[in-house]
Amino acid sequence: MASLFFLAISLLFMIIIQKFIFQILDKDVCLKPNYKKILIPVCGGIAFVPTIFVSSMILTLIGFNDSKMPIYLLSIILMSYVGLIDDLLGDRSVTGLKGHIKSLLHLKLTTGGLKAITGLIVSLYISINLSNRIIDILVNTIVISLFTNFLNLLDLRPGRACKAFLFFSIIFLIAASGGPQLLMIVLGSVLAFLPLDLKGKIMLGDTGSNILGLTLGISSILLFDFNVRLIIMIFLILVHIVTEKYSLTKIIEGNRFLNFLDMIGRGRD
Repeated sequence: MASLFFLAISLLFMIIIQKFIFQILDKDVCLKPNYKKILIPVCGGIAFVPTIFVSSMILTLIGFNDSKMPIYLLSIILMSYVGLIDDLLGDRSVTGLKGHIKSLLHLKLTTGGLKAITGLIVSLYISINLSNRIIDILVNTIVISLFTNFLNLLDLRPGRACKAFLFFSIIFLIAASGGPQLLMIVLGSVLAFLPLDLKGKIMLGDTGSNILGLTLGISSILLFDFNVRLIIMIFLILVHIVTEKYSLTKIIEGNRFLNFLDMIGRGRD
């Protein structure tokens, strides 16, 4: 019952907060063309930061205290910050994790490179605070950083990243018979954000997908033992190897089942 309460609180706050946030984002500097070349606000995921922060504060005030929440809040603020920079100032001539790493080797820092470096540092920070062994720190850092980037890769069509977050969240909740407070808070936020995302009214952007991916990463290390986390890490590594060579959108569109899931709620493009 407590988990449903966490979900309901954040869902309510997202409904309220996003109305004000989206008014602020209706400025030329925030408008970018989506996949249909229509100008819409590109960094709608910024609404997650105040929603999660206020929700966690309210829950703490009424007695639901989570010792891990301060680490999580600091981490999502940093990741949302670099995501916002990439959304607004990103150079799309350099793409893919390999492309940004190659630029770094040539002493050229792209916004994607900044995002990758920050993601690695934040993932390491979380892992150091939540892990006891060196091997756990290593695996957990990889899982969190790759999960964060994975949700970035998915955010190329309306609702895709949010649907992936819901999918993995449900698997986590079923497999672990429950989830941490932070997962339920973000789950409620996503449910409130998803309708506007699906309608193409606003983009989640790296500002938001960073938060969703980091949440899945930290939730997986809180919920599962080392062997399961190792499986998750291998899965994420394989996904990134494949997406460096092939378009994730083409893979989804070429698979009848994945395309069906991708189109749910979007109507006809």
